[in-house]
Amino acid sequence: MSSEEKKLEVSVKYGQLESRFTGTVDEVLRETIRFISKVCPTYDLASRLVMTVDVEKLMEDLEGIIAITEEGLVSTIPSDILSDKEAIRLQLIKAYLGHRLARRDKETMSLGDIITETRGKPGAVAGRLSEMVSDGLVKRAGRGEYQITTLGIKDFCETGLPKIKSPFKEGKKIG
Repeated sequence: MSSEEKKLEVSVKYGQLESRFTGTVDEVLRETIRFISKVCPTYDLASRLVMTVDVEKLMEDLEGIIAITEEGLVSTIPSDILSDKEAIRLQLIKAYLGHRLARRDKETMSLGDIITETRGKPGAVAGRLSEMVSDGLVKRAGRGEYQITTLGIKDFCETGLPKIKSPFKEGKKIG
């Protein structure tokens, strides 16, 4: 760690046990979780059941597919190689990341914005969104607003990204 990087210091006390951790945010978080796992074994079991999004890994996975510009996040791949579902999820993930990176005010997208960004047909986009809501990959976040779920991001990374990365290199449409 360079001397210019900020260090986080956390003190944790549980009953008679006490520990202090200093380092990067990731290091301190890891050590804090390790401490809690030792003193509260049920926490360790429960933490293995929790599904979260590692934003840093997500950004690494999307390198070459999404780019950060002065105007916000943009897709760098041709939209015509994506299926409707993959195009919609990519736009919702873009909104999710844009919000996390303070490039967007909200992580939701309106149906109209999704249609515009994906260049999809309104009926097809609405139908795919309805299917993805039923599958738990997307959720309605108000009237006409949608956002990607944690499950939707995980599923996209496991199933959508491999399909996108391979044909993108070959210029083929995915389906």
